[in-house]
Amino acid sequence: MKKINLAISLTSVALLLSVIFISCQKHNPKTAETVNQQPTLPSMPDDYTSKHGVNSDLATLGRVLFYDRNLSTNNAVSCGSCHKQEFAFADNVQFNKGFNGLDLKRNSPSIQGIRGFSGQITPVMLGNGTSTIGLEGTQPDKTNQTPVLLFWDGRQNNVSDMVLNPVLNHKEMNMPDFETLVNKLSNISYYPDLFRKAFGETTVTKEKIAFALEGFVACLNTNVNTVMGNNNGTSDFENVNVNQNGFNGQFGANGFEGFESFPLDLSNLSPLEAQGKILFHNKYNCAKCHDPSNSSSYGVATSPTQMFNIGLDEVYTDNGLGAITKKAGDQGLFKVPTLKNISVTAPYMHDGRFSNLGEVLDHYSHNIKPNKNLSGQFVNFDGTPKKLNILPTEKSALIAFLNTLKDDDFLTSAMYSDPFKK
Repeated sequence: MKKINLAISLTSVALLLSVIFISCQKHNPKTAETVNQQPTLPSMPDDYTSKHGVNSDLATLGRVLFYDRNLSTNNAVSCGSCHKQEFAFADNVQFNKGFNGLDLKRNSPSIQGIRGFSGQITPVMLGNGTSTIGLEGTQPDKTNQTPVLLFWDGRQNNVSDMVLNPVLNHKEMNMPDFETLVNKLSNISYYPDLFRKAFGETTVTKEKIAFALEGFVACLNTNVNTVMGNNNGTSDFENVNVNQNGFNGQFGANGFEGFESFPLDLSNLSPLEAQGKILFHNKYNCAKCHDPSNSSSYGVATSPTQMFNIGLDEVYTDNGLGAITKKAGDQGLFKVPTLKNISVTAPYMHDGRFSNLGEVLDHYSHNIKPNKNLSGQFVNFDGTPKKLNILPTEKSALIAFLNTLKDDDFLTSAMYSDPFKK
């Protein structure tokens, strides 16, 4: 009997160890062998330099890295898996899936308009009069940079860290460490030449990977002077004179009262689009949070004071900035997203709860919740949440205006596209 019990015990232990081993394998899978699928690139690199001020060879390398699934432990996902060009480098699903097929916890935000990089490589002059673009000469020019909030919760403001963050994230790409990543990329046939063109040498390093990715992400911008909703080659809002002091009135029965009217350029807009633009800037003052003067972006927040609690819930399950700082007053605060190409970036909010712009406007119209950290823009004098009571005709006009912020060239241009796509 003792022998039988001992055998059963040993069998149970073996089964337990097997379960633990399999469980560990699921969380720490073996890094897959590299996939040598050749990228299709133009014989002459796309001219990122004149369009975005980023070295063209550097941005080309960054583009390949951005779309290369070899950056994940099992070659399942790339940066471009969650940030797709046709959706303005967001995605059209509520939650993307990581390397193991499980849903991630937040909606993938658009990464267009990130201004954390000022992109030309500075050559280092040698004693013989020649120059090199080795790593020591590849520091970004930070003289004109402004702080950038990254991720929905604003937990980082360094683009170099941001681009590598998903690589080690155990739910996203799950690479065990950067040494493994460097070794893996070093054995892929197309990288030596790409690194040589970008850096003057073929050696792959973590810093070079980050710098190239940062350079490409810096190119994911619609230039101020490019088409944004009209066909005359200029932005339909580039001549907007925004009151830099913000809104000076108060919210009354007819919307925002006492505002200083903004002189708006309404040329090349239909009557409905023009009405929506006036409502956006004046009656409802959406520009207080989605600021067109900020790199003409309609909403890239540049400091922690520009994170807002918009009353999505009375009690948040995801506390945004508060989950990072652990401060009660930061709970429910999230980054302001850009409204560039907003018509193609649904679903909306950090959790993708709204499937269309109509639902977003309905939230601001009459569904703002009485959260204890509700930002002041959304609170009445008596402490209750504001109800904008947007009329159906106004809702149609606002959506028509937001649809003009679409840039078709940006969404289709080959210079931002997946070079591995056949």
